[in-house]
Amino acid sequence: MAKHPLTSLRGMPCSLQRMVQALTAIVWTVAAQAYAQTSAPPQQAPVWIGFDDAYGLKTNTSAIATEWGIKAAIEEINNKGGVLNGRPLKLVTTDNKGISARGKDNFVQLAGTQDLVAVLTGKYSPISVEMLPEAHRLKVPLISVWGSADPITDHEHKPSYSFRVSLKDDWGVEAMMKRLSSKYKVRQACAILPNTAWGRSAEQVIQAKSGPQTAQFPVVRWYNWGDASLKEHYKACLDSRTQGLLFVGNEKEGAILIKEIAAQPPSMRMPVVSHWGAVGGTLHELANEELNMVRIDFIQTFTFINNKRPRAIYLADWILKNNGLKSTQDIPSPVGAAHAYDTVHLLAKAIDTAKTTSPEKIRDALEKLPAFQGAVKNYPKPFTNHRHDALDKSQVLFVKLTPLGQLIPQD
Repeated sequence: MAKHPLTSLRGMPCSLQRMVQALTAIVWTVAAQAYAQTSAPPQQAPVWIGFDDAYGLKTNTSAIATEWGIKAAIEEINNKGGVLNGRPLKLVTTDNKGISARGKDNFVQLAGTQDLVAVLTGKYSPISVEMLPEAHRLKVPLISVWGSADPITDHEHKPSYSFRVSLKDDWGVEAMMKRLSSKYKVRQACAILPNTAWGRSAEQVIQAKSGPQTAQFPVVRWYNWGDASLKEHYKACLDSRTQGLLFVGNEKEGAILIKEIAAQPPSMRMPVVSHWGAVGGTLHELANEELNMVRIDFIQTFTFINNKRPRAIYLADWILKNNGLKSTQDIPSPVGAAHAYDTVHLLAKAIDTAKTTSPEKIRDALEKLPAFQGAVKNYPKPFTNHRHDALDKSQVLFVKLTPLGQLIPQD
């Protein structure tokens, strides 16, 4: 039998014994670590989730807030064992910089990632619409967690590879129209819309749903991204004697509109109901002094403020702890965070239901998910083969934006 190295040290000088003992201890430690590494089970390959948004636009806060929601859900799921019997979820992101062609290329790039199960898409509806042909060509699920344009889920592709956990213009814009008539008693209203798939989606709803329960819209004005002023459009609204304005745009266009309305005499400042893209960024910084001079409400589907849902509380605490924020009121773009958080949980359930990372099988599993209690709502049946929208008009609320950037629920 081989002797332990230390049994043959008798008779050596004490100093030499100590040296040999120290070296032997190091050798045994290294050997033990090597054995532990070789005997430990190999780490399982990750399952990837893609996310594309306009990270590169400095005034946009939706991308980082949505990423927070994704990461909070991923951490929670991985701490409970991941998916597919121990495989961790991981996130890969791309930056479309607000450009549709770049977003389309990003989708193709993400879809080529080994073991990627779906691509989540962000704030810009026209980019999600541009991605649709690639999602169906490559057979990789596209899940919108912010974009509201109806064509994201209403299209001719069969079977559909697009899903949405977000507001949909079909009922969101209708709620904005009703807000003008119910809160501000507007009967004749004006709309200022972007000349994009998002604006056209809103315009179709306006044309289809104007009636006794909503304001009428005799004037619809169109602008292009990058326009430096909306003054002529607002003047046309005033000239037509409309009493309120429905606005669709993001933070830059929203700031232009608010500043130009604030420059009008008080009697000529119409009330505004705005789509939520304008508060998916730093609007409060771009039009800080003018905010309190304009009556403007913003549509939302979620708020952390006074929200008692357990998953909403968990998500808020995670964001505050990991990002140095002091209050739930300080969380920017809350809808992006909450929608994305719920989406990742639904996606994880679909992965385990499908028992594979095959995007085609996961698409099928998304249509058959069981009930789930999320941060935004309870989902009795998140999706079906006929309905790829997980939210509905019961999630609608309206908020005010403060000069500090807080979105305060109204009513």
